[in-house]
Amino acid sequence: MNSPIQLTAVSEQYVDPNDKRKREARARRLAKRAEVLAGEGRVDEAIECQSALVDMRPDDAGAVLRLGLLYREARHIDAAVHAFRHASNLSPAFCDPREALIETLLDSSQFDDAIVEGKELLRVAPRNVFARDVLSIAYLHIGKTDKALHMATEMTRLDPLNPNHHFKRALLLQQCGEIGSAFAEYARTRDLAVPGSEIYADALDAIDALDEYQLHQILLLATEDWDFNHQLCANPELAVQSRGFTLSEDAMGRAQGLAQEELPERVAGHTMLSAWGGVKFYN
Repeated sequence: MNSPIQLTAVSEQYVDPNDKRKREARARRLAKRAEVLAGEGRVDEAIECQSALVDMRPDDAGAVLRLGLLYREARHIDAAVHAFRHASNLSPAFCDPREALIETLLDSSQFDDAIVEGKELLRVAPRNVFARDVLSIAYLHIGKTDKALHMATEMTRLDPLNPNHHFKRALLLQQCGEIGSAFAEYARTRDLAVPGSEIYADALDAIDALDEYQLHQILLLATEDWDFNHQLCANPELAVQSRGFTLSEDAMGRAQGLAQEELPERVAGHTMLSAWGGVKFYN
């Protein structure tokens, strides 16, 4: 039995360009074939079919976007960026091409360009959370932590029930040295996340790390400052709060268990724990 003839971009090029009905039928076949080839992992062949479709429909932003996605899958980054820019220009109000462009620029470490495009997306779609997410990451990579924090804060305002946004904001607050605010955001993440989920576990780990970090600081301070030492023994909760520490209930219980004579020995044997261990950004 003979194998069925498979559609390729070349086999379709002889369709009469003046026959509108046949052109539309060909376009649909090319789109379907590109989708099938991509699903089979034959990305270069899919690009060939999608390119032929774009030649037929040069003003179709959706078709150009799909071509860009295929280029990106094949790691042809420059071609993908060009396609996404073209799709964005064809349909400025269509956010998907610019979001794909920004994501591609970010993944290829083109942070300044990602910021430019992120700002443009916000101009077109002022409430777009994705743009703020990417901008926060890009700003952080170029050392503008304050702007990254501003974007993360905007994300929590626009989408307040998403624990990932609060976690990102907590990380940035911690990096800025605002430990109390960071602790509150980690706690907010924990409260919003589904128990047992990855983000829930990471929030718990971050809270534990901050507790350990602050307990170490409290122990050091108590050995160096007699007034604080006395306050810690008399009223641990008030003493801790007066110095700007924010602890979980469990850690506060540990602080309340400190006795003056134990402090030197505990400080000497304490290993500094990094408050940044095991935490990461979410997309």
